[in-house]
Amino acid sequence: MQRVGSREFKNRMGKYMRVVRKGQTLMVTDRGQVVAKITPPDEGGQQEATMETVLKKLEAAGQIRVARRPLGKFRAAKAKGKPASQIIIEDRR
Repeated sequence: MQRVGSREFKNRMGKYMRVVRKGQTLMVTDRGQVVAKITPPDEGGQQEATMETVLKKLEAAGQIRVARRPLGKFRAAKAKGKPASQIIIEDRR
């Protein structure tokens, strides 16, 4: 398993993609902390998961609830006083 900094990875991505293509795992770090793990795909013919498939799995596991109807029309909430944009402009002065 090879470790590489994020800047080095960005600058020489082609080189590191060839390393991964050969079967090695690559750990990308940012200031010493691992932020990504890049591995070659499974040899068993990994299928791409579609968003619908992932959402169905999460719903079956009880982690999410998928909406059954579209959201209603958006209506802005009425507020008293000055608009937020005006308050921000005044605060900058």
